[in-house]
Amino acid sequence: MHFFSTSLALVKTYTIASGTSLLVATRQLTTSKNVGKRAEDTGVALTEFVVGFVDSERALRALSKVNWLHGRYGAKVKNRDMTHTLAMFVLEPQRWIEDYEWRPMTYLEKVAMFVYWKEVGNRMGIEDIPPTLEKLQEWTVAFEKENMVYSDDNKICAETTMELYLRGVPPFARGFAKNVANSLLEDRVRLALGSPEPPAYVKHLVVFILKARGWVVRNFFLPRLSSVDPLAKKGPDGRLQRDRFAFEPWYVKDSWLQKLGIWLSSRGRLVPGDEWKTSGYLPEEIGPSEHIEKSREPVLQQAEAMRKYAESGGAAVMGCPFSFGK
Repeated sequence: MHFFSTSLALVKTYTIASGTSLLVATRQLTTSKNVGKRAEDTGVALTEFVVGFVDSERALRALSKVNWLHGRYGAKVKNRDMTHTLAMFVLEPQRWIEDYEWRPMTYLEKVAMFVYWKEVGNRMGIEDIPPTLEKLQEWTVAFEKENMVYSDDNKICAETTMELYLRGVPPFARGFAKNVANSLLEDRVRLALGSPEPPAYVKHLVVFILKARGWVVRNFFLPRLSSVDPLAKKGPDGRLQRDRFAFEPWYVKDSWLQKLGIWLSSRGRLVPGDEWKTSGYLPEEIGPSEHIEKSREPVLQQAEAMRKYAESGGAAVMGCPFSFGK
């Protein structure tokens, strides 16, 4: 449910027109050629510094690369939009888990999640992040009330992303799948994205299935015998190779078993190969290929500065390191 809600949190960020206008202008999220890799790179980066330890070397490099990519646009990336995106990664998973998971999060878990993301935000140079979970909730309500409005750019970003999410759906089921996807959106979010209202029966069906899943997991599933580890594994050459992907098999290890599984699951649409960089990745290489070399040195320098900052106690001791995200 956390992965699912995080994916929808990304869609919800497209309700803020000042952010989507930049995404449309850069064309990184509005063309079928770019949207898949951008989505995979976003997932890879988040996995490194959210699932992995934020102070690990690979997480420091991944977060520094995200900062470098954002820094290219300077003041065009507005602080308030960054704060809203941060809020979505905190509040949306909490809302979905509260409503549909087999148990709600405890207050301690919610606050811990907020504290972790607030530190990530500090390292991204986001200023004036609300100091508590409750203040973040209040800020988000007020911000969305004023800024969540329809724009054509919102619709372009939402439609391109939804098309990506539904790539694996057979053509005959596309219409129903789009109704299901739209039923997952709050009405005000759907209106800001220009998405059509789904039939009432689809809304009720989706809620029933989600509630039923939580009930079944709570009452019939045994505890996991081992933890799930989605982090990419280091190969003999030091590069990181994944064994799973969301939309396109970027950085997935090239083996006959992987090829067969991906080919079958995508109905012959995808096959791992050199074009997907099956040799793996280094965290400082995440993002558009044309920026790899010119970003490498500044990213490594920022990662080293961030490591020293973390060793000195982080924001709790040194204050918010705004310069990291600039």
